[in-house]
Amino acid sequence: MLVLFSFLGRTFEVLSAISLISSAHIARASASPCSARWNQRSRFLAITLESLKAVSYLKIEDLCGRAVKLMPFWDGQNWHLWVDMPDGLIEGKIMDTVEGDYVASAAARPSDPFIPFIHLMWQRASWPEICPLISAIADDFHNMGTSVAKLRHFFNFRDKLPGRAASRFASTELEYLVMLCRTVFDLLQEMISITWHTRVQLLDPAAEKRRRSSKLPETFLRLVLQDKQKIRTAGEIEAKFGLPKLLADEYERLAPFFAQLRNIRDNVVHGGTGVGQIFDTERGFCINPRVAPFSFFDGWRPEHYYNENIASVLPWVANTILRTIDACNSLMAAFASVISLPREIAPGYHIFVRGPHSESLAEFSRCMLVEAHGGPMHRASVMLV
Repeated sequence: MLVLFSFLGRTFEVLSAISLISSAHIARASASPCSARWNQRSRFLAITLESLKAVSYLKIEDLCGRAVKLMPFWDGQNWHLWVDMPDGLIEGKIMDTVEGDYVASAAARPSDPFIPFIHLMWQRASWPEICPLISAIADDFHNMGTSVAKLRHFFNFRDKLPGRAASRFASTELEYLVMLCRTVFDLLQEMISITWHTRVQLLDPAAEKRRRSSKLPETFLRLVLQDKQKIRTAGEIEAKFGLPKLLADEYERLAPFFAQLRNIRDNVVHGGTGVGQIFDTERGFCINPRVAPFSFFDGWRPEHYYNENIASVLPWVANTILRTIDACNSLMAAFASVISLPREIAPGYHIFVRGPHSESLAEFSRCMLVEAHGGPMHRASVMLV
């Protein structure tokens, strides 16, 4: 896709807007008067605070040592982007953005989801050591949407494939999705562990001494499961790791879903069982909801069923994706509620997500919201995968 953008009245063509919003445009503010420069070791740009004043949505006095992702800005009518040049940051006007996060008061498209975790992290917790983990989880969210798009692609072209090929493609994609969601939990826990040990200071002297002397696990499994099997209670988590009760409660709430996801992943990777048989029907890919791993899902409704024996796989896919994203949202919200994070670096604005397949995430979120209020799920969320 060709994207047009301009600097100082000159227009250029670039292959993709992805290059405009890559990790290369994460900047660290420097108090020195030196010009902006590319730091190969840290993968950050060192940019003066004076230069960052050119970015209209930033409040640079609230940076507090955090890095800044120079995201595109949607003002409701036009796109803006600030790019590093030898003389400092220059504002470029882009036609559109293809993939990545952007700043706006409201979404540029209805298909651009607002994910509270992404918003919170880039606004209030973008320390240099945390930025790679934010980007990694954001990439995984994009990959989840891509997996759904691939399932639809396999279904739409199943007539051009050999017999059972579409079902085999679908099965492989579901296995990948399970492993992807499982990975997100460890990235999330690594992020919390690093922040807890490098950026937190507790007011209570005894609690602070304990925090400094003990290391929070960097894997989700070691924190929520005892001996890799038994789910720890919030009281056990609070006592063993010294975490605030509200945060321990959230870990306990998320542990059963994590344990299910881990078991499915381990069966795929180590047990050789896969996800079972996938049925290719004219209305979409279906599975037997009474056998594992789909029997763990308790949200089956009459409209999900193709017949009395099989049901669409998509409600299970939507549940797996949304509960993984919700884990990131809720756990970091709990963390922010007990730990005083710095102020937002772009106050009054939100961070939205744009990607070639982000409409799947937005659709799932809308459908689950309707269902939570007692309404019927949209047909697209039930069949036609």
